[in-house]
Amino acid sequence: MSIKVLLIDTFNLIRRIYEAGQARSESIEMIVEASRRSLEKALRQHQPSHAISVVDSHETTWRHSRYPGYKAGRAPTPEMLMAHLDDFKSVFASLGVASLEQPHLEADDVIGTLAQGIAGSGGQVVILSTDKGFLPLLSDQVQVYHHFEQCFVSPADVQARFALRIDQLADFWALAGDPTNSIKGVPRVGKKTAIALLRTYDSLAAILAAEASDPLVARVQADAESARCCRELTSLKTDLALGVNLKSYRL
Repeated sequence: MSIKVLLIDTFNLIRRIYEAGQARSESIEMIVEASRRSLEKALRQHQPSHAISVVDSHETTWRHSRYPGYKAGRAPTPEMLMAHLDDFKSVFASLGVASLEQPHLEADDVIGTLAQGIAGSGGQVVILSTDKGFLPLLSDQVQVYHHFEQCFVSPADVQARFALRIDQLADFWALAGDPTNSIKGVPRVGKKTAIALLRTYDSLAAILAAEASDPLVARVQADAESARCCRELTSLKTDLALGVNLKSYRL
């Protein structure tokens, strides 16, 4: 039997539903129920053999240690969601979807590791998230589904949005910065400059190894350590030791 795994970026899902519900003055009970219905719809649409609700631990991670300003400008997760997290887990469990939370790890890295492992074993993966950070994972076996726009995100969509290939995205964010996570990137290298550099040199590694006769290359090389640090921060971990048995998440 072929394996198809739905990986749910849980806080991405419930926070979007929460924000819409708060705009309509809905109660937390209504928001929990709306989240249950959304997941139920996703299960019907994608017909996975397995599903995992991956939950952020909201603890300090390796990125915070590596870069103290990481996510410094982002609004914290609403206390109401944190206080009722067990309610969300419970209604997801009622649909047969168990939750996975790993101490001091972001859901992004857990999902990245699961997706690569499942794809490497010949399985299919659908990541339910609006987070652009998952786009570098796109392949014949790994899909990203934007649940609120009801569409898959394709490599062509990435090309249209960023004017780059999916394998260049982490380099792009390392150079230009990622404001959503308070990653500043290389000073005086914005989006247009980053795209121009990557179109010419293909990768950050090639830029750092190139002759510095190009003033833009020299600018990046002058802050090579910052560029490498940002490249590490903007890349998903896909080799974590999670100790997860996929059989536990069969529907």
